[in-house]
Amino acid sequence: MIYRELETHADLTPYVQLVWMMESEHEDDHGPRSLIVPDGIVEIVFHYGDPWITTVAGGKSVVQPRSFAISQMRKYIEIESNGRTGFVSVRFYPWGAYHFFDRPVHSFLDDTVGTETLWPANHEELMEELHQATGGVEFADVVQRFLLDRLKEYHKDDTALDEAVKFIRSTGGELSIEEVGERVGLTRKQLERKFVSTVGTTPKIFARVSRFLNICHHLDRYRGRTLTRLAHECGYYDQAHFIREFKAFTGFTPKAFFAKNNVKFAEL
Repeated sequence: MIYRELETHADLTPYVQLVWMMESEHEDDHGPRSLIVPDGIVEIVFHYGDPWITTVAGGKSVVQPRSFAISQMRKYIEIESNGRTGFVSVRFYPWGAYHFFDRPVHSFLDDTVGTETLWPANHEELMEELHQATGGVEFADVVQRFLLDRLKEYHKDDTALDEAVKFIRSTGGELSIEEVGERVGLTRKQLERKFVSTVGTTPKIFARVSRFLNICHHLDRYRGRTLTRLAHECGYYDQAHFIREFKAFTGFTPKAFFAKNNVKFAEL
């Protein structure tokens, strides 16, 4: 399987963390089943190969749409290839995606939405250009040009909200919502209203996800600690709270989760 990270256009870098592609090298080159944990982001996927299969929290399995956005999740999903792989994916920062469309992110929380719903007036033209693209790199170029046009159309001037999201993520979710609001000049109610509309969930839930990710991204630093010590160091009330959060987000206890080797993090 070929994995490649592509250069992001300079005007997209404040909002887009990564543009990447994956492609099968031959017909029998299939992607393994992987566990994707909550990440606090929106990602948009454009398939030019066979769409993958998504299984939500151990439940129903569905074939992904040809092109779609998935919002930040509150529960884990599992994905696996369904034939010959070929797709380009755009991974936004948590504060980035809402600048590219006018649909509230909370309207597809824990779900997918087709690009025809996000951009009904532009979707047919986009699909035609993608259909004419030859190869994944050209395909990605079409996607980035399209996003640049949508940024010009939908960009919001809300620096306070963007800074609030950055504060929560950079501090690992350990600042109180009141502290975040004070730093950016918003009341708790203003912050909650803006978060739900643009990030997709409340600042409290986003802080929970950020705290969880902070542990996952620094596993080496935390190995060898007892669960009680780890829970306190990462801002959890006690060991029981820590275990409940892990099971809610991943379906596993911390011990079982740390032992797995098929876990993927979208937000790194």
